[in-house]
Amino acid sequence: MKIFLTGGSGFVGQSIIPILIENGFEIFALVRSEKSAEKVKSVGAIPIMDELTALSKNTEISLKDCDYVLHSAAHMDLTYDKEPFYKINVEATKDLLNKAKNNGIKKFIYISAAPVVPGSPIINLSEKDAGSELPNALYPKTKAIAEKAVLLSNNNTFKTIALRPPAIWGPNNHHYNDLMANVKNGKWKWIGGGHQILSTIHVKNLANAIMSAFQSEKGGEAYFVTDGDRRSMRKTFTAILNAEGLDPGEKELPRGAAVFFAHLFGGIWKLLGLKSRPPVMPLMIRLMGTEFSVSDQKARAELGYKNAIDFQQGVMELKNNCARSKRKGELLS
Repeated sequence: MKIFLTGGSGFVGQSIIPILIENGFEIFALVRSEKSAEKVKSVGAIPIMDELTALSKNTEISLKDCDYVLHSAAHMDLTYDKEPFYKINVEATKDLLNKAKNNGIKKFIYISAAPVVPGSPIINLSEKDAGSELPNALYPKTKAIAEKAVLLSNNNTFKTIALRPPAIWGPNNHHYNDLMANVKNGKWKWIGGGHQILSTIHVKNLANAIMSAFQSEKGGEAYFVTDGDRRSMRKTFTAILNAEGLDPGEKELPRGAAVFFAHLFGGIWKLLGLKSRPPVMPLMIRLMGTEFSVSDQKARAELGYKNAIDFQQGVMELKNNCARSKRKGELLS
């Protein structure tokens, strides 16, 4: 079976492409540069040169030859600049959705995000109990708008599913570079102590969820997908950082102070129309300073989703990857 993939050169894409190929899928990955093309080729995918926000005949020709679409690409920067969020997350998703439907794609899997649901704290939330309002922050808001468009496009010949992963982790995750830099510089502090529960999903488990979605007859549904256990943010990130040879320390920042500064900086950035990243945002407090836990029982029951790896195995994988990287660095030096 052939998959047209967006976001193939990112952390998630490069991690799941080899797993999908091992399971019999052929991957055609959308790329917009030679550098990205080399990345996807290095993990076994066939690059399709095009621009996500201005899809051309290159994409339509490729879609005609594929069975499925896996839409993973997204704009997820922590800024208040609305344009790229709506252009990439909403408009580009709707365009790809229409082109997929018009070119014979059988199933469209959208990698949404757990924070598309409104509210805080989120405590062991199931899909049926989630509110329908849009969240406030630009990233989850635009992902929620796109998710709705994806699910409404479902019909008997064009099945659509949205997977809602929370914090994704695994080897070579560049999204944690800022976290690790703050730890190295001694600037890291646990918001509210860091003892609140944070749902996560290892990228290998996400790959399993994707394959379960492709194999299922379900359509028009959204599913939370997680590692399946309950862990505090402190336990999770201490283990991840320790595996990278880092110690996050014991410094704490009261949650009230973090909330105050998040709204203060947010107000300043919005007032001045700044497009840079503020030091802290309300979304960061929602996800990292407050419980954010979801239940994936629906995905396990309806899609047959199962873990590929547990937390301790994932941590050991990180340690081994770090050790290999160090040995490689020593050889190159």
